[in-house]
Amino acid sequence: MFLILNYSCAGELGVSRDTNSSKTLTNINQGNILLFTGNYSENNGVPGNAFVAKLQNGTSDILYSTIYGIHESKVIFDNSSMRLKYTTTRDCSPVSYFILPVVDPITNFGTDTYVGYFRSSSKTFNFCKCASIPLIHYLEQSKQVGSLYICGFTPMAKCTYQISMDINTDDPESFVELNSPGSRMIITEIGNKSVLKSYYKSPSGELKYETIYLKNAGDRSDFKIIFDGYNKTNTIAINDGTYIVTPFYDLERQKLPYVDFSNGYIKFTGFVIGKGTFLDVNIHSIDQYADRNFITAIGDNRMLAFGLDGPHPKNTTEQGINYLNSRGDKGTIWFDVGLLKKCNETEIEYLRGLVENDSWDTGIHYSKELTILPLEEAYRLMDEEYWYVYETIGEKPTNWCSLRNSDNITHAIYAYENLGMVWRNGNSGVHAEQSVGNLDDDTWGWWETASSAGMAYPVFTHQTDKDPSIKYSISYPKFQEWADNYDSNNVSIVSFYEYYMVNSNTYDAFFDSLEYRDDYFTFKANTNGASALINVNISAGDNTQVYDNTSGEFLGYKVEGDGSITFQVENNHTYNIHPEGTEQ
Repeated sequence: MFLILNYSCAGELGVSRDTNSSKTLTNINQGNILLFTGNYSENNGVPGNAFVAKLQNGTSDILYSTIYGIHESKVIFDNSSMRLKYTTTRDCSPVSYFILPVVDPITNFGTDTYVGYFRSSSKTFNFCKCASIPLIHYLEQSKQVGSLYICGFTPMAKCTYQISMDINTDDPESFVELNSPGSRMIITEIGNKSVLKSYYKSPSGELKYETIYLKNAGDRSDFKIIFDGYNKTNTIAINDGTYIVTPFYDLERQKLPYVDFSNGYIKFTGFVIGKGTFLDVNIHSIDQYADRNFITAIGDNRMLAFGLDGPHPKNTTEQGINYLNSRGDKGTIWFDVGLLKKCNETEIEYLRGLVENDSWDTGIHYSKELTILPLEEAYRLMDEEYWYVYETIGEKPTNWCSLRNSDNITHAIYAYENLGMVWRNGNSGVHAEQSVGNLDDDTWGWWETASSAGMAYPVFTHQTDKDPSIKYSISYPKFQEWADNYDSNNVSIVSFYEYYMVNSNTYDAFFDSLEYRDDYFTFKANTNGASALINVNISAGDNTQVYDNTSGEFLGYKVEGDGSITFQVENNHTYNIHPEGTEQ
């Protein structure tokens, strides 16, 4: 009898003990599946999936640096201790030591007094107030300037991140902000303890936090972050059993009417304040794992969601679209009714062809700012434009946005429950990071590095073909480089619908009709309608075969480090797996 899951006892597999030649399996839990490993003690350099965002240079940066000193962030591999070191330094000018005690109160007083409207509406101000962070430092040290991104994690509806790290600084006011999917945490040293605070917004919008004490200051801390996209929570736990549970930081992400899944990256941002001159974040290891069944649906970390607002004139996007199509990539088109009505029949047929023949996805770019409309009027507009796009293009829109991205969770709930569409925007979409959800020449400094690292982050643009580009669009040479970077990282550019559905299958998909015979086993895949990426916990041999009974085809698969296999399945298809290989 062939070996399944490296278990020696059939009872541990959930196999019924009978004497028939065909036995029934149950898809029972079998521990954990490792999805990502970053054991930096085994490295000899900075891995390609880690990068520090490029620094920006502007008038405010220069003024800030003159007063507070020049900040520089970099990531290196520390050969002496075999760890990844993310370090932020501040080269303080002599004047700063004397005037900081005076400047800080003045700058904060000036902000409080003369920018009152900013204080009352700014998410940044409220966060700084709750976290007791000087606003001036947080504003000038932009959350993307000098941040360390580690990407390549697998999108999952539920998963765990195991982190081992320590921090070292010369001023206890300095801290590192850690952003895992849905979270916003600060790790700092208070007294002789390393302290983690996890922030979140209450249903009323009030900013709150929970605190957990890690190790003694300077010691290595090991903790887990458990992401739950169904309950919209993050749980932070340490080895002694202590844990805290906080809702997702962003209130709109908490209220999503559908199951969320994790982003493909974790971010560290160092802040050197007070009289500090440096902050080191020493990362020993980061692993990601999830509950494992015999057959486990996993997310696809080799997919990047992309789309175009429009439709803009054909001669402003056709080269970019053709460039993607030529390599089997695709995207979403968010149709604005006002622009769609200006298209002639030839242009309409071209757009229909992209959807019907090239698998581009249909979305809606609502023609008005929804947040300035009364809800009843906003809902009416959403319905009318949905049906116009559907009737004109011939495919139901699957996701949406609005003019100037002026929309909120109330509109998202209505669109999902009444029109079956998911939201492009928000913290779970293109706004998880500040200002880079639009791929354009202004954000290229970030995207050039991110795409080189293969970072999967949902993004849109307007036009692709002009050089130089117009505002909110990307120049064609840069667009080519961006696409080439992902191609070299073996990352496919896909529509938002495919990205959402495949990764949502980590919650939606289930597998039944599991049986095994003397030389193979069979099962049926049940998905949300889209394909699912699955891992089957067998010990694959050189001749292992996977056969799709429904399509009548043998399938390719990837053999993982533990001998299990990963491949794509389709809804309502049945599959045979022959571990030793056999003719079908």
